[in-house]
Amino acid sequence: MSETTKHVPEAAASVSGEWAFLGAEAGSVADQLYMSAAEDWNKAINSRFVNELLDDTLPDHVLVSYLIQDFKFFNQGIMDHAIALAPREETKEMLRKQSQFFADEEAPYFTNFLKVYHVTDEQYENAPQTPANREYCDYLSEIVNGTWEELITALCCMEWLYLAWAKRTVDAGVIQQVPAHKGWVDLHEGELFRAWTGRLIALVNEYAHVDGPEADVFRRIVHLERRFFEDAYDLA
Repeated sequence: MSETTKHVPEAAASVSGEWAFLGAEAGSVADQLYMSAAEDWNKAINSRFVNELLDDTLPDHVLVSYLIQDFKFFNQGIMDHAIALAPREETKEMLRKQSQFFADEEAPYFTNFLKVYHVTDEQYENAPQTPANREYCDYLSEIVNGTWEELITALCCMEWLYLAWAKRTVDAGVIQQVPAHKGWVDLHEGELFRAWTGRLIALVNEYAHVDGPEADVFRRIVHLERRFFEDAYDLA
């Protein structure tokens, strides 16, 4: 760790109601789903990969491996399915706007930094998926053919968990010095991403049920996110 690098403390154990500022009040559907996955959630947001990224100690080859895997995952088209299943036009429009944001902001991040790290199109195309990425994509293929309640729960969980790990560095007042690390944090923290996550939490509170299949979806997504981080080292 260099002299300019600052350590980001790990997140504390999950507490009911701690995300009330985004609409997950204690006892709400979203809060109960969150607490039901607390153990895996904390292992995911405090994973080795996240710790090293936030501390600017993540090896470049591991970052590249992760970006390749995540870009393959990014191209699964889950937002198109969410838009198609959304029960109200205003919800469809909200999702369309966010989908355009992803196209304008997140996709260029991937393409830019894969270029910065000299990853060719051939290397990207030929890179095998990690076991976790393959299982995650297969699971999403099931979810997108399921119900709106399951899909919006999955989408909320993905985005909320990413906000949770990125929030660690904001809470610590640490700004990453490696551009790729800072860029990945900036995509998943800040006013816009918090507002987006809050809208997803509101939809989960409205449509999901703690005793329905959505509860299993939430826990499974958290588990797969944890494994996705861990597998970043396997093919690096």
